[in-house]
Amino acid sequence: MFPKSERAAIIDIGSNSVRLVIYDVLGASILPTFNEKVMAGLGQGLMRTGHLSVEGREAAIRALGRYRAILKALGLRNFTAVATAAVRSAEDGPDFIKTASRVLGRKILTLSGEDEARLSALGVEASFYKSEGIIGDLGGSSLEFKRVGGRSARGESLMLGPLSLAEGDFDPKALRKTIRTELKKSRVLASASGRFYAVGGAWRTLAKLNMQLENYALQVLQGYQMTESQVSRVTKVCLDSLTNAASRSMLEAIDKRRAKHLPIAAMLLQEILAMSSLEGVSISSSGLREGVLRDLTGTPTADPLMDGVIAFARLDHNQIQFGQALHDFIAPALAPEPDLFGSPAADKRIEQAACMMADSAGRFHPDHRSIMAYDQALRAPYSGLSHSERALIAYAIGCRYEKDFKRPAEYEGLTTPEQDERSRQIGSAMRLGAVFSGRSGPILRRAKLVRRGDTLQLRVGKADEAMLSDTVRRRLSQTASQLNLKPDTSID
Repeated sequence: MFPKSERAAIIDIGSNSVRLVIYDVLGASILPTFNEKVMAGLGQGLMRTGHLSVEGREAAIRALGRYRAILKALGLRNFTAVATAAVRSAEDGPDFIKTASRVLGRKILTLSGEDEARLSALGVEASFYKSEGIIGDLGGSSLEFKRVGGRSARGESLMLGPLSLAEGDFDPKALRKTIRTELKKSRVLASASGRFYAVGGAWRTLAKLNMQLENYALQVLQGYQMTESQVSRVTKVCLDSLTNAASRSMLEAIDKRRAKHLPIAAMLLQEILAMSSLEGVSISSSGLREGVLRDLTGTPTADPLMDGVIAFARLDHNQIQFGQALHDFIAPALAPEPDLFGSPAADKRIEQAACMMADSAGRFHPDHRSIMAYDQALRAPYSGLSHSERALIAYAIGCRYEKDFKRPAEYEGLTTPEQDERSRQIGSAMRLGAVFSGRSGPILRRAKLVRRGDTLQLRVGKADEAMLSDTVRRRLSQTASQLNLKPDTSID
């Protein structure tokens, strides 16, 4: 069944930025197709004055007028706008909302702190597979915490954003003391376990910095993980930037607008890990906006991976049918392995996703098809998987399109030798299934690929005997060799 498809937009009026994101929603997949922000700085000076920044108000109003024009030109009426901590805390917040709603042509909703935490958690749950831990959404003025996975609990909002903490002279020791004092008040953090899902532009920038420090090849933020020691190293670089020109230049090269706030964001992240039993950090590219979108569209709470593959690769009904049949065809041939990603169920969903992408590169030039298919699978903006899972899928897809496919060397460290071997097995079996069936699901479902002792047997019906071409027999031999088996065919 083809997932339900629709288009929707979210406008997020934050303490730092005003952003418009337009999404294609396909089943459980949320795929951003347009993303524009204006760094208005509404919350600048709020803690001192109690009012929104005058310049920030003007910039935000101009942005909303532009966003209204874009949405009207696109004929997109399925959108909603929300405002967060700065607007709800400011004395002139209600007046700003009145003016902003008139400019936008639609009522803007001011979220409570608890709403903000709940919606950010929804966004994280929409982009991770079985997330367990707490989310932390760091905006300009506030920091929201909420538990994800397990028993449901209320979220909370703390005024610990960089704009709330940056008033006056920057004294790292005093600031760290303030952060610790405020974090000790958090009931969510006090009982936290599992992973910390970091949401927000400042923490994504810290992840970019760590990638640079680690010389990490895969520049994909969604699902990127950091250890407590890596966070401490990043924090040191950020604090050094206050007095060291080289460190400051490094931060500004990554994100000049956010560089001045990164020392605060880094100290917050370091203290969160130090004061809790959390296992480490997972970066989430999804958060509040995606949570609001789920509320707006009724996007199901489900594994986003398969729908994400379908959405990104723009698979049609025949391709989806072929991908499903292909996994059913190759699965009996794959020998049981120690868990590659924690459980047989976790391994299976990665194999299924690879099979769903097996017909995704047919439009690419044949001279470049394997590497283009590999790169697409490795970097595509689908979610619900770790970097090692991405890498296994990508390597399998490369092997599906080229017998002796070689990955770029810089990506080899993303997977273990056992995962690499499974990638090659999946890729070879997909090559066999594709050429045998002509990439036809119905034909593939009439055949079986099974292990019989030390042989790999392709069993077909009498009516499909003509499908056993020389190329098919050669691919069967290659797949059998990859599985350390002997090839065999059977006509029933």
